[in-house]
Amino acid sequence: MADIFREVRERLDMDTVARHYGYQPNRAGFIHCPFHPGDRTASLKLYPGSRGWHCFGCNRGGSVIDFVALDLGLAPLDAVRRLNEDFSLGLPVDRPATAADRKAAAHRKAVSSTYQDFSAWRDSLCTRLNACFRVAHTALLSLEAPEDFDQLTPAQVLAIQNQAAVSFWADALGGSMEDQMAVFRNRKEVEQLCSRILNDTQRKSDTA
Repeated sequence: MADIFREVRERLDMDTVARHYGYQPNRAGFIHCPFHPGDRTASLKLYPGSRGWHCFGCNRGGSVIDFVALDLGLAPLDAVRRLNEDFSLGLPVDRPATAADRKAAAHRKAVSSTYQDFSAWRDSLCTRLNACFRVAHTALLSLEAPEDFDQLTPAQVLAIQNQAAVSFWADALGGSMEDQMAVFRNRKEVEQLCSRILNDTQRKSDTA
């Protein structure tokens, strides 16, 4: 049964579950906490993927199972049954797992792990691209006269030259899966450019 709980936690996205049961997170992923009265500041944070939730007002938190159990007044196992039914997970909640179930679970775990690795790469690269954009933006703001171009470092020049591309890649990583995969296919080029800009910028900062 413990595997069933893990399957539900890994397969369901907290934001999707909350929306299914009538909650509308704001742009930062917060909702008004339904578990303590008078929450006027939307203090319950929904975390991406399977990371669950936490309320900064009443200090409660947990997984999608805990959220549904509390929200619907169910025991944890009944919450699992409800999620299994509502999201058509097809998990063997009330019967022993078969060899096919275990094989399917192993496949889903491998897919989930691969996607988590991809998400970590995407988020890291997006952070680096935004840093490259800031290098270009800061350098352009520092220019007061044409001759000031001579004071720019090679990294700053490179960042300015590639500012449009950097912005395009960052937007793509926040777009559709097709857009994200297009960046992934060209990741070597993108990562090398980020390294050239940020490593040179960091060395300049360290020696300043």
